[in-house]
Amino acid sequence: MEPQLPFENGRSDLLTGSGSRLDIQNINLLATLLVHAQYKGYWNELGMQFQEEMEALLERHVLSGLVDAPWVRTDDPESDDNARFFAALQELVAYAFEEGARIKKKGRLFPGLDEIQVSSSGGILQEVQSLLQKYRSEVVRQSRLLDQGGRA
Repeated sequence: MEPQLPFENGRSDLLTGSGSRLDIQNINLLATLLVHAQYKGYWNELGMQFQEEMEALLERHVLSGLVDAPWVRTDDPESDDNARFFAALQELVAYAFEEGARIKKKGRLFPGLDEIQVSSSGGILQEVQSLLQKYRSEVVRQSRLLDQGGRA
């Protein structure tokens, strides 16, 4: 176990282009949880819980079909389906556009309160933000217990 969590001391093994520090932290957290869930790593249980909650969130927002889209082309013939890829990409972009328009519209109603509007909007962004914060806090809590010689 590492004494410092990567997303607490600023280290990142990911390239994100114009991503913010929070984007990098979120990507590291997601990757950690999902890899541990897939390969039965130390954070397996937490990763499985996250995966279940994320799938439920996508289901609530009618986006669960995006999980099965062929985002990466591999040797598997199923991954060579450009029509499914573009349909999923179109659905994702349309949803993101609608969410962005909804947030922008709310921001116009109360100028200067854009940040508050996003966090209290009740949309998918707020739900994902809450989910990530919940799991980040839990990983940090369990790591601190390990540092103190306890069991997570």
